[in-house]
Amino acid sequence: MKLDKYTAILGNTIGYPEMEGLTQKRPLASLPFDGKYRLIDFQLSSLVNAGVHSIYGIFQRKNISSIFDHVRSGREWGLDTLLSHWYLGFYNTEHNESTTDRDYYEQLLTFLKRSGSDRTIYMGCDILCNIDLGQVIRVSEANNSKITVVYKRVPGSMVTAANEVLTISDNDRVIGKGGVTSDDALVNMSTDIYVLDTAWLIERMEAEVLKEHPRKLRFLLRSHLEQHSALAFSYTGYLANIMSVRSYFKANMDMLEPEHFYSLLYSNQKVYTKVKNEEATYFSPECTIEDSQFASGSLIKGEVRHSIVSRNCRIETGSHVECTVAFSKVTIGEGAHVEYAILDKNVVVSPGVTIKGTAQNPVVVVKNSIVTDDIVREED
Repeated sequence: MKLDKYTAILGNTIGYPEMEGLTQKRPLASLPFDGKYRLIDFQLSSLVNAGVHSIYGIFQRKNISSIFDHVRSGREWGLDTLLSHWYLGFYNTEHNESTTDRDYYEQLLTFLKRSGSDRTIYMGCDILCNIDLGQVIRVSEANNSKITVVYKRVPGSMVTAANEVLTISDNDRVIGKGGVTSDDALVNMSTDIYVLDTAWLIERMEAEVLKEHPRKLRFLLRSHLEQHSALAFSYTGYLANIMSVRSYFKANMDMLEPEHFYSLLYSNQKVYTKVKNEEATYFSPECTIEDSQFASGSLIKGEVRHSIVSRNCRIETGSHVECTVAFSKVTIGEGAHVEYAILDKNVVVSPGVTIKGTAQNPVVVVKNSIVTDDIVREED
């Protein structure tokens, strides 16, 4: 594929209060995942694997330092060459979830018009998957489709009010919007991944920016699905809908299941991330490990079961960690008990302290916290 034929827009324009303190100081896109990845790694990797080397990421003005720190020049994704382009744009946060300001579209229009691309891919950062975008692009071009949307058949329990449910015809066209009748019934959930004719997209964006309260791009594209009989592409691989602490916790725990782990991380589509050269994690003779994953640079002396431990963590003797996601530089003191929890970066759990959540309601301990008192949640 020609490097200049395709462009991409990464959107991170939806805020989810159900994420509690996890997105207080970082965008959803930079949330750690499975010990050493960030959520944005999967979108960037899918794009570069499809030959897309001109990418524009648009984020809120505040709390984007983690994106700068993680992506930097884009070297790990091959975005630092003379023929590649990685841009970051920012928009104001004074509007509601679905609307924005003119500056938002002016930035995007400038990017698209200068790119000269034939097709543009739009992806959000709240859907976790490892998709072969090259295949989606080929299907879109073969059908001469102005707008192609990727969807997945999922149980109704996975769908939230922020998602779009599609009605799809036998010839793979969007003919309407649907709903959820029960948690077990399968529905066609849009992934908000689109392949678009760039000239067609520019026309719609130019019309939208003239409105008093223009809609964000995600909502603009949704409004055209039925009107233009969008082509629908079915994705069948692993997918997680990251919209709450519960869904984020479950997605991490899914990686302890071999079927999900290999489907997401060891398919034909390689996932790239920021590389850190660190020493291996040390497991002391007195530690107990069961069904867990560890990144590099940690010291493990306690008991760890069914958990994911990121870089440079320290788990002391006599501690018990179970069904927990520990971000980087977490310290768990001697005799501490942590179960069904998400421990953000630099969290310190004092010796003897108990943190216990549930599978449906895991405890979130925010970044830089020092926990000195017990935190226990009962089953609902």
